[in-house]
Amino acid sequence: MRAGERVRTGIPGFDELIEGGFVPGKAYLVTGPPGSGKTTFAMQFLVEGARNGERVAYISLVHNPEEVIKDFERFDPEVRDHIAHGNLILYDLGRELWGSTAKPPQWSSVMFRIKDLAREAKISRLAIDPLTAIDFPTTDPAEKRAELATFLRTIEDLGITSILVAELTELDRYTEEHYLVDGVIMLHYYLDGVKMVRAVQVLKMRRTNHETRMYRVEFGSRGLSVRGPLI
Repeated sequence: MRAGERVRTGIPGFDELIEGGFVPGKAYLVTGPPGSGKTTFAMQFLVEGARNGERVAYISLVHNPEEVIKDFERFDPEVRDHIAHGNLILYDLGRELWGSTAKPPQWSSVMFRIKDLAREAKISRLAIDPLTAIDFPTTDPAEKRAELATFLRTIEDLGITSILVAELTELDRYTEEHYLVDGVIMLHYYLDGVKMVRAVQVLKMRRTNHETRMYRVEFGSRGLSVRGPLI
């Protein structure tokens, strides 16, 4: 990419909030409560790259990737064409790492497998869903931060622009990944009167003069789109 060029997310109305898109080769956290649109956000980001001829990968650590595609097909029936042509790679890493045990996969195992995949397939975009399924072998906050930083540095060294999906149920609780990633995007889903409202808020975006207000998010026939700011 040319100097200063941004990575478009494929989310209508969102790139305008972050100076045209993501900084290439950086990691971004997409977090929020269940039903807020996190996986759809990640899939639109990947499909945008596949549509432009990039090779991208969706790595699932819990759900069957095939079920994720079935859900996304209602927004973009051409998603299977990207898979057939090899531009969108689905990777069920959860099944591989969990195996027959009930113990969550550790960062070291995930990091090595992602590095191998990225090098072999020459990935430019990556989504890991969900980040919270990965276990840390230590309870020491300093060690956990160091291990996560190593993981993110590995992705960055490979030149991959990545989305890390994470569940968030406590709005006032921030974890190591919030501080280490280059951007934090929070998707909201809450009751306003008698109806549920979805919204997006950019909490952090390095090297970017970004909006901080909450903007309404809608599910349409093509997936998520960002509308005007909430008053």
